Amino acid sequence: MTSAKRDLLNAILLLGFSGLAYIGSTQIPIQGFGKTEANFFPNIIIAVLVFLSVCLLAHSIYRFTKEPKAKNVSIRNAFRSNKKVIITFGLFAAYVFILPYAGYFIASILFLISLYTVLAPNKNKIILVSLFMIGLVFILYVVFQQVLSVFLPPGILF
Repeated sequence: MTSAKRDLLNAILLLGFSGLAYIGSTQIPIQGFGKTEANFFPNIIIAVLVFLSVCLLAHSIYRFTKEPKAKNVSIRNAFRSNKKVIITFGLFAAYVFILPYAGYFIASILFLISLYTVLAPNKNKIILVSLFMIGLVFILYVVFQQVLSVFLPPGILF
């Protein structure tokens, strides 16, 4: 029951975040350079997030009605069971803080490699994954900078 409650709360929070993100995406200035504007990609991500949040909400409501009641869980045990989630939020906060100073390339690569080391159960392929992440960051840079005309923080190197 506790996982169903947690999923229900997460789904509601994600739907609220999606609403705020959509409001924020309407504030992106229109450049008029082409068929797609700078808010096109964020709106796609927001739509996917809303769809997945609604699926999580429906699934958690279904589980909430079907599962037997669970006993109370202490805060310490809840913290231990959600340690990776808390570390992920910390890494994301550090990424947002470092992004204006280090720039998109350095901050994004460091964030993705750090996230991989926290979340991956098998860290044997760290070099291959790091090369993939560098390529992904470069591709996203080209898409945002050249196609969508979204200017990313330059930082130290770029």
